[in-house]
Amino acid sequence: MTTIGLCTHICETDDWAFNFALNLVKAHNWQLNICHWLPSPYRLRRDMIPDDLFHPQKSLPANPQLLAQLELQLRQYYDERLGDFTNVAFKLCEGMYQVEMVRCFRQHLLDLVVMGYQTQDALEPDAKPMQEFASNLTNQLVNFGHQGPSSYLLNHT
Repeated sequence: MTTIGLCTHICETDDWAFNFALNLVKAHNWQLNICHWLPSPYRLRRDMIPDDLFHPQKSLPANPQLLAQLELQLRQYYDERLGDFTNVAFKLCEGMYQVEMVRCFRQHLLDLVVMGYQTQDALEPDAKPMQEFASNLTNQLVNFGHQGPSSYLLNHT
């Protein structure tokens, strides 16, 4: 194992997942890939994205300048918390996150995913409940915060 993916939606449970993932990659000198899925007002199309990761006022057409601005926000949010750890990459992701996560596993881009727990009402409309999604994965997933900051769910893998 060499690569951990932190899949973030910028919420409290993601902060707990980040702390776990950072401690793990530091202890083993692995790479941390911080991935954030851009929400969209459309189910399948992702050509409209939020104007701000933390205070989205409206959705705008995706363009290189807006994507660069959002990636900078993501980097700035985590940079201070990373301290002196530099083996990290950032990625803004498109598409439905459960589908994209499976694609990343199939392409061997991630060895393990760590993410904050998402309640059903916080998930995308067609998303499976977190426990069902995780139990169907053949790859390793740690899901943080279903009952507080030190609680986590592991899938069978």
